[in-house]
Amino acid sequence: MSNEFLILAIHTPVRAYTLKSILENSGIEVRLKKVEDETETESLYVMIRSADLSNALNIIEANRLFSYDDKFTHLTDDGRKRILVAVDFSKHSMKACQIAFSLAKDFNAKVKILHVYHSMYFPSQIPFADTLKETPEEGLLDKARRKMLDLCLDIDEKINSHEWPSVNYSYSLREGVVDEVTDSFTKEYKPSLVVMGTKGKDNNKTGMLGSIAADIIETIRVPVFAVPENSPINSLSDIKHIAFLTNTPKRDFSYFHPLVNVINKNPEVKITFVHINGIYGDKWDENELVETCNSFSKLYPQVNAGYKLIDPTDVTLAVDNFVKFIEEEKVNVISLAAQKRNLLSRMFLPGNSRKILFNIDTALFIMTKPHK
Repeated sequence: MSNEFLILAIHTPVRAYTLKSILENSGIEVRLKKVEDETETESLYVMIRSADLSNALNIIEANRLFSYDDKFTHLTDDGRKRILVAVDFSKHSMKACQIAFSLAKDFNAKVKILHVYHSMYFPSQIPFADTLKETPEEGLLDKARRKMLDLCLDIDEKINSHEWPSVNYSYSLREGVVDEVTDSFTKEYKPSLVVMGTKGKDNNKTGMLGSIAADIIETIRVPVFAVPENSPINSLSDIKHIAFLTNTPKRDFSYFHPLVNVINKNPEVKITFVHINGIYGDKWDENELVETCNSFSKLYPQVNAGYKLIDPTDVTLAVDNFVKFIEEEKVNVISLAAQKRNLLSRMFLPGNSRKILFNIDTALFIMTKPHK
């Protein structure tokens, strides 16, 4: 097995030969193989022996190859859009990768798979500097590498069997707090979209959006597509109805360009502007939603847009009424604009700040503005 050649990464020819040269200078044998697909952009598999994997990853990490905060990166970058997939190696991570690869195919983008691991632990609830210790479990980085390799092997099998499209992808392993590292990595890598998997209703006993996923959504300033494991969405063509939660008739439109880009790839998609009285604080009447919908249609006449006002007689029924609307109207994506931190808490009743609607398998698309 140590002599078996494995795929380390998929790169453009310039990057592939750059990586090949660096690895060969360190005594690692490298083979390049053309990726056979239907796209016009040429890509190459960078392949090494399995026994050299750990050493190769150390070299890549030490040199921070192709880091997007490097002023010379543009010399080897092909200018394509970038999609970042945050994974924890759970079942819903594979779902996130599937969505990301499909989107990358549709938008001629490339994919970066990111896993953030912890190598430290706090032995008490209130950590002090002198109590910070190394984790008793050794080899967390090596285990993360092995899990990442297993994930990539699963992905390659999907590609080879033509279940998934062949796209340019690579991966990165980083150490630290998940939301903080993901935030810093997005500033470095500059993706157009972050894709994450979440627990589906069958595996979510608490009815809560995972705290790590919520932290990432509230921290980063990149559009996020969070997809439950059991969501029927596998590609853009599966998106039929998007419900956009709104409470600001004018301001939300500055966030819409990424969403419209998605809709333009699938003209059958319907978008419904939804306001829930009792959730966002402001009480609307139907005229305000009509104004919102009409203003949007003037900007994006190609989009099939409608509206829905949810005005429960009892505020405690607001979320239940929204869930009923989602189910009856077959909404498979809920979207909203992240205007500030703790956006999720504004969707729910006090005391249930993160109880989101994941007793149904509905994807969540968060539109954001980049950091200034």
